[in-house]
Amino acid sequence: MKIPIDIRVRSERISPDPMRKNEEHPETDDFRVSGTMKKTKGGFHIEYSEENDTVTTTIDTFEDDTVSVNRVGPINSHMVFADGKVHTCICNTGFFPLHMRVRTKSLENSLSMEGGRLDIVYTVEIVGNLAERNRLSFSVSPDVSIIKS
Repeated sequence: MKIPIDIRVRSERISPDPMRKNEEHPETDDFRVSGTMKKTKGGFHIEYSEENDTVTTTIDTFEDDTVSVNRVGPINSHMVFADGKVHTCICNTGFFPLHMRVRTKSLENSLSMEGGRLDIVYTVEIVGNLAERNRLSFSVSPDVSIIKS
C-alpha cells in the first residue's frame, strides 16, 4: 500500500577547483516535495516528481543496505549506493551516456513507514578523476492527510 509522504531533499555538491585549493564553495539545494512511499519485500520504494513534473525520482532501499536512485527527465541518471563500496553508474546527458564511478563514503538509513532519514555521502569520479564530492539527505514523514488523532 502506497502512502502519501512529505519529503525534504537536501544536497550539497563540492566540485574541486584546482585554482582555489583551500577554498570550497559548495552548491546547495534544499527543497520540500510531496511523494509516495510503500514497503517492498526488502525495503522501501519512494517516488516523487519535481521541476513542474518534468523529473521523476525513485528511491529504492534494499535489505542489504543498498540504495538505488533513479531520475527520469531531460537528463536521466541511475546511481547505486552501498556504504564503503564503488559502483559504475550511468548519466544519460541527452547526447551520450556518461559512465561515472560512485564511491559511497557513508550511508545511513533510518527509513520506516512512520518516516525517517536517508543520508548519503559520496564522490563521483569520471575517467578516474574526482569530479565532485556530495552529501545527499532525504527526510521523510507521512503526509498530514493520513495522520489520525
